[in-house]
Amino acid sequence: MTPKPFAVAFVTASVVAVLIVIVMVVLGEYTKTRGRFLITALVFEGYFFASLGPAWVAERRADSPVSRVALAAAVAGLLLLLTGIWGTPNSDAFWKSTAIVTVLALVLAYAAVVDVQPGRLARSYQVKAVALATVIACFGIAAGINWPPYWWVFTLTALVWVGALLVPAVGYLARRIQGR
Repeated sequence: MTPKPFAVAFVTASVVAVLIVIVMVVLGEYTKTRGRFLITALVFEGYFFASLGPAWVAERRADSPVSRVALAAAVAGLLLLLTGIWGTPNSDAFWKSTAIVTVLALVLAYAAVVDVQPGRLARSYQVKAVALATVIACFGIAAGINWPPYWWVFTLTALVWVGALLVPAVGYLARRIQGR
């Protein structure tokens, strides 16, 4: 498994999505079926984009179980989303489980990329912050929590994760600027 097929499929799905939009504009009408084709192309695009990192890690580090779990979660999320798009289930539980699996797939894709270096996953503050945000989000989705302070805590946790991602990048840029 190499990342090249995922990258080619990502570009192909992007082109297909643009072509569907062009067809809708030229024909001057939006139909439910064309909308489903468009959202399907966008979902495939997201799947292939999110799978690029885990596929890259699987190629570089075959002993990483995180990359395999991330790819499996991405496939599960893709299948659930496609079922929802084309099967139109009217179940709140279905959409909640789809949202949870999709969130887990995206977070696992991020964790897989961090896991490219052995031992980095366990000591990464960023992974711990995003794991906490994921637990909060998944529990909130599953329980149907609509209480705003609960989601404020989630937002703060997500902002801490973004800040934790930015600190090393800003530090690197500062060192580069000082080195000139």
